[in-house]
Amino acid sequence: MRSRIIVAAIAAPALLTTALVAQAAEISVVAPTNHETVFNNQGKLTVRLRRAGAPPGAGVRLVLDDAARPTIHRGDVIELDGIDRGSHSLQAILVDAHGERVAASAPVTFYM
Repeated sequence: MRSRIIVAAIAAPALLTTALVAQAAEISVVAPTNHETVFNNQGKLTVRLRRAGAPPGAGVRLVLDDAARPTIHRGDVIELDGIDRGSHSLQAILVDAHGERVAASAPVTFYM
């Protein structure tokens, strides 16, 4: 019986470490894809995101052409308008309930 208690005590830190690693927040831009051409003459763009491990109350701030957009979005589908024709970069920043950066996607280049 003693050996079981010792084994459980030794194994517990490894389980705790695994649990903490599994909860790391991630975000990625699913659409538009990198180097995608978006055909929309009205300048409208649908951004689709994938999040994992986001803390409660987390939101998303988009960075378009190196300029952070003012709105923090709560959903994973975001509609943008007023996007001019040409080449653009897009990045999604996952922020906690206080607006602090938690994770960032890889930048995506797309063309309108």
